[in-house]
Amino acid sequence: MRLASTAGITLAIALGGCSGKSAQAPADMTPPNQIRFDTASYTVQPGEEKRYYCFTTRMPQDRDVYVTAITPTYGKATHHLGVYYTLADEPDGVFDCPELVKQTWIPLYGGGIQSGTLAAPPGAAFHVKAGQQILVQLHLLNATTDPVTDKATITFDTTMDESATPAGMFGMTDTQISLPPGTHSDVTMNCQAGEDLNVFAVFGHMHQLGTHIELSRTNGAMLFAEDWNFDNQPTIPLLFQVRSGDSLTLHCQYQNTTSATVSYGESSNAEMCSFALYYTPYQHLDGCEQ
Repeated sequence: MRLASTAGITLAIALGGCSGKSAQAPADMTPPNQIRFDTASYTVQPGEEKRYYCFTTRMPQDRDVYVTAITPTYGKATHHLGVYYTLADEPDGVFDCPELVKQTWIPLYGGGIQSGTLAAPPGAAFHVKAGQQILVQLHLLNATTDPVTDKATITFDTTMDESATPAGMFGMTDTQISLPPGTHSDVTMNCQAGEDLNVFAVFGHMHQLGTHIELSRTNGAMLFAEDWNFDNQPTIPLLFQVRSGDSLTLHCQYQNTTSATVSYGESSNAEMCSFALYYTPYQHLDGCEQ
């Protein structure tokens, strides 16, 4: 099913903020072309999973911001994080946010463990309005035997070029997952693009039972394929074009080593099959959910 202009297709990811103040580190610490902010500190007990902690902040009030690169510095026990701007204000500061995503959260960045910098191509940027509320969502999982206290930091590189081509995200996610115990399983979905996409980076996402993920043109060329590593989930620079009306196929493979059927879910003990394409020229949030 193709969903136009909906945030329900996106991955869970994160943004940082504190107490509703504008995001900016002290001037002597941050270069003029950067905006940098920390999330509030969090503590996760041994074996504990927290879904989800949210943090909000504000962009500078005096100007629109054109973001050319987004770099997260992950805190300990981070499973994944997301950076969004909000269409309807959320509480200022820190709050629990049990939803994976809302219709009013528009994604700027989504990534798993150590997913690294997302850089727009030359002449492009993510457009953020003056005073815009930014939301960072953290999914935390402490697999160690000791309590963990840490924070995340988000860095925006910016440009003064107001004519920069808008960049954004196109998302695919398959919720029709049911993996029988002790078996190898495959999940496949198709998605028709509703606009031209000049893709410059991709991010796939599964959980602990995932073994392989692929994106291809339906009945056509392979666009992306890699064996899955739960402990290394990078955002990957990749250039290709998708035309309006093209059909894409997302294919995920799993090995269920447990004694129970595993279904779709946001916990790292459940499974997901999701894929984000970062592209220009961005018009509105779009993508597919099965």
